[in-house]
Amino acid sequence: MKQHALLALLCSSTAALAAELDYYKDVYPFLKTNCISCHNKTTTKADLNMETPALMIKGGENGTALIPGKSAESLVVQASLHQHDMEMPPGNNKSGAVNLTPAEIAILKQWIDQGAKASVQQERAVVLQAFAASVDPIYSVAMTKDGRYVACGRSNQIFVYDLATRQFVAQISDPVEKNGAAHRALVQSLSFSPDGTKLASGSFREVKIWKLEAGKPVASAAKAVSAPASADLIKKITTAGKVVVLSSAMSADGKQVVTGCADGSVRVWDAATAKQIIELRGSVAATKKVAELDWTIAAQTLETAFQKSEIARIEAQDKALDVLLGKAKEAIVTMKKVLPEKQKAVPPTTEAKTTAQKAVDEIATKIKAGPGGKPDAALDKQLKDAQDKLITTKMTEVSALAAVSAAESNVKDAEDDLKRISDSKAKNAKAVAAANAAIATAKTTQDKATADLAALKLALTKTAAKPIAVSFSADAQRVASMFEDGTLRVWAAASGIPIEESGGNVAATTTITSAPDGTFVATKAVTQTVGSIPRWTLERKIDPKGLFADRVNAVRFSPDGKALATGGGELSRSGDIIIFDVATGKATQTWKEKHTDTVLCLDFSPDGKRLASGAADKIARVTDIASGKQTNLFEGHTHHVMGVAFRSDGRVLATAGAEGTVSTWDMIIGERKKKIEGWTKEVTSLQFIGATNQIVTSAGDNRVRIVTDDGTEVRSIANLPDYMQAAVSVPNGSAIIAGGEDSLLRVWDGAGKELVAFGAK
Repeated sequence: MKQHALLALLCSSTAALAAELDYYKDVYPFLKTNCISCHNKTTTKADLNMETPALMIKGGENGTALIPGKSAESLVVQASLHQHDMEMPPGNNKSGAVNLTPAEIAILKQWIDQGAKASVQQERAVVLQAFAASVDPIYSVAMTKDGRYVACGRSNQIFVYDLATRQFVAQISDPVEKNGAAHRALVQSLSFSPDGTKLASGSFREVKIWKLEAGKPVASAAKAVSAPASADLIKKITTAGKVVVLSSAMSADGKQVVTGCADGSVRVWDAATAKQIIELRGSVAATKKVAELDWTIAAQTLETAFQKSEIARIEAQDKALDVLLGKAKEAIVTMKKVLPEKQKAVPPTTEAKTTAQKAVDEIATKIKAGPGGKPDAALDKQLKDAQDKLITTKMTEVSALAAVSAAESNVKDAEDDLKRISDSKAKNAKAVAAANAAIATAKTTQDKATADLAALKLALTKTAAKPIAVSFSADAQRVASMFEDGTLRVWAAASGIPIEESGGNVAATTTITSAPDGTFVATKAVTQTVGSIPRWTLERKIDPKGLFADRVNAVRFSPDGKALATGGGELSRSGDIIIFDVATGKATQTWKEKHTDTVLCLDFSPDGKRLASGAADKIARVTDIASGKQTNLFEGHTHHVMGVAFRSDGRVLATAGAEGTVSTWDMIIGERKKKIEGWTKEVTSLQFIGATNQIVTSAGDNRVRIVTDDGTEVRSIANLPDYMQAAVSVPNGSAIIAGGEDSLLRVWDGAGKELVAFGAK
């Protein structure tokens, strides 16, 4: 059988050899699989790139890899034949490359002997096949800034859930795709705009932007009306809850009852036990204000902690400066004490030099006055002795002057050190004063926010308007109440969060009816509609030919929502970042090969001026968006950088590594702040929680883990059933959401208790 197979290969290769060979059609495929995987522009082992004939002719460390027309002398052939102690590819290589077959070597040799000509690479249309029903992992999760909606990608579909009601609300689909799909390929990345009205999704060579549209009420002749509770049940509730009930309604299944109470509250009760399940208060505006105040309080806590750490750092620096200051002062005192002695020693050496010079001059005069100007032996000896003495005195004077100069220089250096240290301490004093002022400002802001929050919560317990009518939705997941001021408000029954409301300024309609007995009845009513389900429709598809090389692994809206950054590239070859104008869909910045391998994650700085990126090249970079210039390069991960996230104040960047670590980086000094360990597999995503220093992470070790940016573990949700790919948190940390390979989107409360798990609808 082996002989027949070999014969078939040789026959097919012989047919190929009969014609002029095409590099990309006949040679490139087997070189790409077994040679180019290690010899490319990214890896370039032995400094040899084999991607094109020209690069192979250029060669590497061992010279040219091929000689056109001379296959026997070409190193690429000799290595493939394992000649001259060369074995390519090497055994047990990490790329999975195998030895070329005899047929492939024959084609390679023939192509070289034909001149090793280059050819034009033909583009091939990628035809994506339908996914199997079992292929539905969650690779990406995104949440609106207010924590209301969360979206996840399953396979090539996008699902949106309401965290307030803990319900599925929409499956986003593109009408041109089949089976309700959003993309043809897997959904790799998701991002909500800051205002929550747009959702960007990235897939294979395309990005789509979806817009939120208010749902329209469904017209129906049959209107469901919640029946009021029985008098006996109301009596039990009144007694048990010590409340005055103004209105009531039963759920469709009769298991719950909602009451409007005289204290302004709306309450849900268990019909069987008359026990309160939840109390509903507040408005959408009040909930938004509470979230803003919570954010302010957390942000000022973060600011205070930072300024205190700065003060501690400066105080430690001042201690070191005080030591140097003491040494400088001591040096000045010592040198100034020695200097007069050094100066006093100079005049005698100068006088001795002058005397010695005079003696030399006198002897020289005597010699000159002698017969013929020639010295006798005695004068000659005297002159030599006098000159030796002069040299000695000169050296003594130079030494004395040098000693004075050195002492003066030491004094000056010490005085310069004294000034430099004093200036540094003065600068530090200003910095400490500024830090203390910042702490005071933060405290004032925080105290006001805390007081405002307390006042707001107190006000919510003293609602002035009375709930004159209440009702459940058909599925009992929503509760509505009409107040005497004309406000119609809806809450999520599961969480107690107010989700919609309509004001009381709607014009009333008055109708008059007459009875057979001659009486008249006037009815005044208003019609308000709330609670419609939102819809997501396709606003724009971005997929210009050649723009995206492969999968779009990351999408991220800028803080102002006007720009959308995308990250991707060609695996093992390039990491590309493109920034688009959201309004037009046009690329405004294109950074090809920003990384040497595909970009996996992106995040804008809070001020929107910088963009952090992480890639499969193990590098995290920060780029100034206006100039496109790199401001920071962070090395330290030994595997792919899977996630990047700025802290809310922009002073810290967190990065997640596939080697199982998280690193935090001080953006002020540009150095690593902390390397956080404790994961046994890849850390697949990370996000700072609101305006805190806490980071929520997902990982391949079946855990969702929360740590601070200095490495302290806050919480670990362990023993999850499968590899977790993405996790996010609501801003106040009251809910954590994560998804992974098992396709379930799980929601936990802030303590780590699972609230709900959403499967594919």
